[in-house]
Amino acid sequence: MADEIRDNDRPAPHSPESHPSGGHPPADHPPEVATPPRRRLSPLWLLPLVAALIAGWLGWRWFEERGPQIVITFQSGDGLEAGRTRIKHKNVDLGVIESVRLSDDLSQVIATARMDRAAARHLKDGTRFWVVAPRLGLGGVSGLSTVVSGTYVEMEPGGGDDRREFDALDEPPVVRADVPGRSFNLKTEQLGSLAQGSPVYFRGVQVGEVMGYNLSPQDRSVSVAIFVRAPYEGLVHEGSRFWRSSGIQFSAGADGIKFQTESLKSLALGGVVLETPADPEAGAQALDWASFTLYEDQASAAAARDRLRVRYRLEFPGSVQGLQAGAPVLMRGLTVGHVAAVRLVYDEAREELHIPVDIDFEPDLVARTYAVIDGKPMDEAAVRKLVAMQVEKGLRARLASGNLITGQKLVSFDYAPGLPPSPGSERSELPTVASSDLDAIMASAGVVMEKVSALPLDGLIADLRGTLQSVGGLAGSPDLARSLAALAKALGSADALMRDTNRQLPQLLTSLRGVATAAEGTLKNASGLLGGGSGQADLPGVMRQLNDAARSFRVLADYLERHPEALLQGKK
Repeated sequence: MADEIRDNDRPAPHSPESHPSGGHPPADHPPEVATPPRRRLSPLWLLPLVAALIAGWLGWRWFEERGPQIVITFQSGDGLEAGRTRIKHKNVDLGVIESVRLSDDLSQVIATARMDRAAARHLKDGTRFWVVAPRLGLGGVSGLSTVVSGTYVEMEPGGGDDRREFDALDEPPVVRADVPGRSFNLKTEQLGSLAQGSPVYFRGVQVGEVMGYNLSPQDRSVSVAIFVRAPYEGLVHEGSRFWRSSGIQFSAGADGIKFQTESLKSLALGGVVLETPADPEAGAQALDWASFTLYEDQASAAAARDRLRVRYRLEFPGSVQGLQAGAPVLMRGLTVGHVAAVRLVYDEAREELHIPVDIDFEPDLVARTYAVIDGKPMDEAAVRKLVAMQVEKGLRARLASGNLITGQKLVSFDYAPGLPPSPGSERSELPTVASSDLDAIMASAGVVMEKVSALPLDGLIADLRGTLQSVGGLAGSPDLARSLAALAKALGSADALMRDTNRQLPQLLTSLRGVATAAEGTLKNASGLLGGGSGQADLPGVMRQLNDAARSFRVLADYLERHPEALLQGKK
């Protein structure tokens, strides 16, 4: 509209009609050339430009805020869905699985995930991934929340250099990286019942778990990694001992039958027991990933303690059946050592076989038993001197029964009365005496058996057999059968008599009562007739006697009514 207004205001070109001369314009007035109107840019064209700028800015922001792309390798694709499976840490989304495919050899599943920008700085060498899904194991049930929310991938940040390719864990870790504590390594020959998640106990309290295990290809030993949680990691010292806890421990030896049970979790998963001796034997606190030996049981751990052992040899006069390595060596009931070995040896000089028994005296046990060290540790020379002094005073070793049920034996030291003292020496062989308990009992039993064997058992057995045959013949004789038949007949007759008596007894009692009543009436009549005669002086006495007789009849009738058997057996 503005252009049209401007065109109308512009003067029109000269025409012949308009010129006053009626012809062409003069030469000093050339004709004007008409030019097209100039168009200006409309503001509406700015809108697409603004939209493009906004889209570019948003795209740049999206690209800038988008996190890195990582590759996670899984052993299985269970629970993985492209575009749906989330990657979380402490239930906060950090990324999503974008694609899932198989590896070239079809042995693994490769998942590509897009992470948030905030998670980029946590993608390190120590970062771990695993699938969270419902799992049922001996240790319990885990991952139940995914039944409602769905399976997801858990991320655990770690340290180290930046990384974009990861291998996922097959199972969730037993201990998270953010849990305070220390890890230790246990060496053993057999894994046994231990498994990932098996508990670690200290005095019955769970202080840690087994994180995993592996087999060493060099020495073929099994390395078990354990984790002790804070604040219990300070309980592990250089002198600590570890042994297995299988849930049930049963042993039968010279020191009796032992039965010990742990928790149900130990029964299902096994376990490890931690023991730390008192200071200063415990030593300093163990460092992270310090290595220890895992013993089979508590006895093995106690026997492996770093203590001085003084070896002695014993030769017993008799059988050593039931004596085994590890049996205790006692001094009046207190343990002072253990049996080291029992073996059969051929003596070429004497050309005979003998069975030496090697025992180990433990100085700390001896010191605690006799209190002769005054707090100073004993060395081997002091132990041998002490034992030699006691041998001079009559100290002797003998075999003793440790368990009558299992037949296990032990070595017992005591002072033998009445024996000449043996010259004391610091040699490695100690004098012995014959066993005085179980062997003596067995010897007495042997004497008894010999006396029993000397008895004329054949004659006694023959007489007993004849007696039994006589009794058998008497039982089958015809006379005995006839006697039994006669006895049965007599018993039948007595039974019939009793039945007849029971039937006739009521009538008899009624008759007796009638007689008594009639007698009383007669006596009354007689008393009335004879009341005034010459015999009046004697008549009252006669009447009293008749009354007494009638009363006796009634008493007799009452008694027979209560006791009818009195007719046959008499009055008792």
